[in-house]
Amino acid sequence: MVHSHLPVRHLLRQLEDHADRRPRRKPVPSWLNAFVDEITELFEPFSDVARAGFECVRTEDRWNVNLFLGTVEIVGGPRDGQVHPVNFQFDLAGLGQHFERLDLFRWNAFPNDNACLDDATLDSFITAEGMVNGEVVRLDIQALPPETCTPAMRQYEDGSCVPV
Repeated sequence: MVHSHLPVRHLLRQLEDHADRRPRRKPVPSWLNAFVDEITELFEPFSDVARAGFECVRTEDRWNVNLFLGTVEIVGGPRDGQVHPVNFQFDLAGLGQHFERLDLFRWNAFPNDNACLDDATLDSFITAEGMVNGEVVRLDIQALPPETCTPAMRQYEDGSCVPV
């Protein structure tokens, strides 16, 4: 058992080698984070407090930004554990002011989601594409968060909400 540490070292080296070979995601630049922060101010929840979430991915020719409001989890009472989306309105007129140039502005709606898509959770989203800080940005404003997202807020019986 003198050399029992060798398999552990071998596994650690394999993990390091794998991490070195794995493609690295390009970090989100500060100007894009600032852009997303500005856009989240255009959400206006109807009744609940809300917290925005986003995903940014760099492709060869642009930044893709997926923006949404997170869900709310009920804590306590008869609805304990229920998770629901937040109803909201979004200032579309204000959206264009955050682009240097707006090339595409489209509403995508799927009231009959079984007819054309495999993703049954897709409901409705706005797409805007244009120039921001000299780079092409495609922004999708989703009606619902991705299924993989955990709740963004917890609402207690007394009506208080806290971010998760």
